[in-house]
Amino acid sequence: MKLAKITDDKIGLVVALPNGPHIVDIAESVGVFAPHDPLSNGLLHGAFNDGGDWPSIVKHWAHLQRPLKRLGLIAETCPGHPGLVLRSLADRNLKSESANPIVAIDITDMQPLEERDPTGRRAMERQFVTPPQNAIEADSAAMAEAAQVIGFVRPKKDELSKR
Repeated sequence: MKLAKITDDKIGLVVALPNGPHIVDIAESVGVFAPHDPLSNGLLHGAFNDGGDWPSIVKHWAHLQRPLKRLGLIAETCPGHPGLVLRSLADRNLKSESANPIVAIDITDMQPLEERDPTGRRAMERQFVTPPQNAIEADSAAMAEAAQVIGFVRPKKDELSKR
């Protein structure tokens, strides 16, 4: 995900569209979420209402990541959405005249090392591992306590004729 400055005081989300890369004006486009996702609307509105700044975006990335991904997906799948404000990246001169020389950041999300399993080996190990013996014994003891015997007795034909 790439974020870039639109102006010296506004930060936008870079998206790849069929007619070239564009920048979504985040502060002006938060209305996309208004009726059905007020949480994303509130998070983005709070962070980008005044245009946004790099330190607060990085600090609150855990909360902003999901709404920004959703905003980017909406922009890529439905660029004509009336709530989106798109600006062509070709029209923007990404130069910073302010004291902060950062004009864009590219954030790559990675799963924690424990969750990454590109070969599927850990998943296969979990699938085929035999449970420890004490877990089997505990499970069978729980089954014995919860087991009930229900007897279904069929009346004999002689008893049916007597009724």
